[in-house]
Order: sequence, then structure tokens, then C-alpha cells
Amino acid sequence: NNPTLSLYATLTMICAISGGIVLISYLLLKGDHWTEENKALLRCILVCCLSVSFLFLGAKLIIRGRKGDDRLAQIAGLSWVLVTLLASGYVLSYVSKMNDGWTDEKRATITAMCNSSIYNCSCYLEESIKMFKDPDEMTRVLSNEDENKSKVDKFNSVIDSQCPCGSSQDAEEVDF
Repeated sequence: NNPTLSLYATLTMICAISGGIVLISYLLLKGDHWTEENKALLRCILVCCLSVSFLFLGAKLIIRGRKGDDRLAQIAGLSWVLVTLLASGYVLSYVSKMNDGWTDEKRATITAMCNSSIYNCSCYLEESIKMFKDPDEMTRVLSNEDENKSKVDKFNSVIDSQCPCGSSQDAEEVDF
């Protein structure tokens, strides 16, 4: 019957449920190794659990303020809800963009595409990063050679001139 004790019990229950959801998500997503997609998904789950927890707590404050005719509790609950919504929206938009661009996995994929008997693969990767803003653009351009002839020709000429296998930048000087 004590409203403060009820609020603490609710907070404890919310923390336990959110913690369980995050722990189970962590165990299910981890697998053998972390992929970039799994990391981003776990971040989204974590943000959503925290957001729902804070929203529930804010709603409880609003309801408690309405029952007791306490304007301060209503304002605090409403502020809590609004700040939670704004912060959650910002964090979710930030987390959703974390997997864009040249991640380690995407770099490894581009390096694997390189023919090491023809090109210096580290140079190939560096020139690819310089020429394309993300690997998806590179794949899109190189897969449609007919439509993107000028870009493909430019890329091939840069790679051929800058990154041949056995280029002078890879050669060691040997003093006989």
C-alpha cells in the first residue's frame, strides 16, 4: 500500500525483466564470434529494453500523480517520458548507422575478393576505400560494368597502376 515501496518494487521488477532479456539476447547472439550485425542488434535490444523501462517508470509516475492530485509528480513523469523518447530516438538512429561503411568484416570481404597473384591486396583495399564510400557502392558499381563503365575503368586503371603484385613498394633491397 506504500506508494514509494510500490515504485521501488516496480523498478526492481523492470530491471530484472530487462536484464533477463538482455542476457538471453547476448547468449543467443554471441555464437562462435561477434558479427557486426549481431553487435548492432544487441545494442538495439539494449536501448529498447532501457527505453521501455524508463517509459514504464514515467507512466507510473504520471498515474501516481493523477491519483494523488500531485502536479509535481505528473510533470516529473511527463518530463521523464519525453526525455526518454527523445534520447531513445537519438540513440537508436546512432546505433542503426554503426554498421555502415567500411567495417572490419567488410574490409576482410574486399580483401578476400582480391587476386593476390595479380594485386597487392593491402593496396587494393586502400584504393578501394579511397574510391568508394562503402563496400555496397563498390559491389554495386563493379557488378554492373555495362552501366558504370567509366567508374569501373577508372577503378581498374588505378588498381593496375598503384597495386600490381611485386611492385617496387613491396620489394626489398638486397645488397650482394
